[in-house]
Parts: sequence; structure tokens; C-alpha cells
Amino acid sequence: MMQRSLIATCILASLSTVVDAQPPNVRFFGGRGRLLVDLDEVRKELGVDELQAELLDALQEDLAEQRLAIREADEGPRSADETVERARDELRFQQLTAFDRRSESLLAVVLEPQQAARLAELYLQRDGIRAFERPEVATKLELSDEQKQRLQTLRDKLRETFVEIRTRRSSREDQQRELREKEQEALRELLNEEQQTLWQQLLGKPFDFFDVARRGPRNR
Repeated sequence: MMQRSLIATCILASLSTVVDAQPPNVRFFGGRGRLLVDLDEVRKELGVDELQAELLDALQEDLAEQRLAIREADEGPRSADETVERARDELRFQQLTAFDRRSESLLAVVLEPQQAARLAELYLQRDGIRAFERPEVATKLELSDEQKQRLQTLRDKLRETFVEIRTRRSSREDQQRELREKEQEALRELLNEEQQTLWQQLLGKPFDFFDVARRGPRNR
């Protein structure tokens, strides 16, 4: 344990200036759960070896504590004003996803290039429509200004749909599948045929996140 922690500390120290110097672009994958490399199925998909697993575990112990501190920093009574609450939730979400971007940069150093590339595909698959707010995705798909404006409207509609779906007495898995289907409909509405083809290429081979959710958290 001590050797593992020492190696992780060295990585953190050597990369901290690089990570902190990166622009705080918001990437929308962290808000939906734990970092992907903390899932057994994802590690298997990436072909993570024993040494990589040790380093990832050590890094994530520290990152998990930092992320929890961000989540709890603004805990308190909720405002009766829904607009105020939505703004507060969005700010916290942006803080978390900015932190997740920095975390991704650290964790990617442990991975081989092909592993990091596959992990990037998995992030896009889990992000869904929020991935289109990443500058690199918008650039690759050549989203127009009009599409970027429509993107916000579609997001708002999906948020309302999510709230409505959560009120039903269906299983969590069914709710997640329905929400993802709504997301796919929104993307088909947003993208032209060429963009849809490019998007599928960026996603890579499909990965069943619903199967991961059924199995529960990783055992350490």
C-alpha cells in the first residue's frame, strides 16, 4: 500500500502544473457517476494490467476525496426559487466536470495510447447529448451556430423529460433506457446525415453501460 501511494504521489506531483495550466473547459461526463476507470467492466474493456490497476486505485483514492469535497462544499437548505436552485446546481455541475477533466488527464498517463483512445470513446457514449458541448466534439462535427443554439433547447427539454420519467413507478434501468432513447431522438433531430455518421465513428464500438449498472460498484 505504501509503495502504491508513493508512486501515485509522484505522478500527481509531476503532473500538477501541467493539469492546472489547462484551460477549464467543461466536459460533461463526471456528473453521471464515478470515473469510468473505477468500473471493473471498463478496465476489462481497456485491458488494464495489474500495475496499471494499482496506480489507478491509488490515484482515485485521492481524487475521490477531492471530488467529494466539491460536492459537499455548497450543501445547505434548498431555495424555494427554482431558478436559483437550477443555477446553483448547474454551477456545481460545472465545477465537478471541470475537476473530472483534470482527473482524466492524470489517469490517462497510466494508460497506453490505445487504451486512452478507447476510454475517450466510452466517455462520449456515456455523456450522450452533453458531449456536444465539448469544443473538440463541436469542432469535429462542424456544428453550426444555429445547431449550438438548438442544443441548449434540446437539453432543457431533456431535463424536463428526465424529471417526468423519474416520477414513474418503473425500474431505474427502464428509466435510464427511456431517457437515452429520448437523447437519441434529440440527436437525430439535431444532426444531419453526415454528422450522424461522424458521431458514430467517434463513439466506437458500443459499450453496455446498463449491464455495468446492474452489476453494481466495483469490489476492491
